[in-house]
Amino acid sequence: MKLYVSEKLFSIHRKFYITNENKETLYEISSMVLSIGDATTINDKEGNKVAYINQEIFHLSPTYGVYIDGKLSFKIKKNIIFNDYTLSNGYRVDGNLLMFDFCVFDDKGNKIGSIQRKLFTIGDEYEIDIIDESKKNIILSIIVATTNDVNRSQRRRFNDD
Repeated sequence: MKLYVSEKLFSIHRKFYITNENKETLYEISSMVLSIGDATTINDKEGNKVAYINQEIFHLSPTYGVYIDGKLSFKIKKNIIFNDYTLSNGYRVDGNLLMFDFCVFDDKGNKIGSIQRKLFTIGDEYEIDIIDESKKNIILSIIVATTNDVNRSQRRRFNDD
C-alpha cells in the first residue's frame, strides 16, 4: 500500500494529510501547537483516532509513548549517541533518518514499511510504503513519531545558529 504526505511550506498549525495514489485523504495527522512535549494524533478519514503519540518529558533523551486503541502499545526512545531509536516492541528503524529515507522492521527482522523523501519537489513530499497492512497503524505511528522528532531537532538546531 503506497501512501503520500505533502507538507505545506508555510503552515501556522501542525496538521497534514496522508493520501493514496488518487489524492484521496486517508489520514489526518495533527500536533498540538501549544503543549509541553509533543502530542500528535493520527485520525482516519472518518475522524476516528487511530493512534496517539505523546512525548514523555521527564527523560534524558526524547521518549514517546504510542497509544493504539486507547492503550499504550509501545515506546520509542531516541539514542543520542548513535542518533537512532529503540522501540520497546522489538521493532527497529534503519536507514538515513535525517534524509527521511528509512525502513521499519518488525521484531522478527522482516521489512514491514518504509518512508522516502521525494526529491525535486516544492515543499516536503514523502512516499510511505506499507508492506504489512495488518500492522499499518504501528508502522504509521513509528514513521510519524520519528519524523516529528527529527524535524523538531532540525528546527532547534537551525534556530540555535
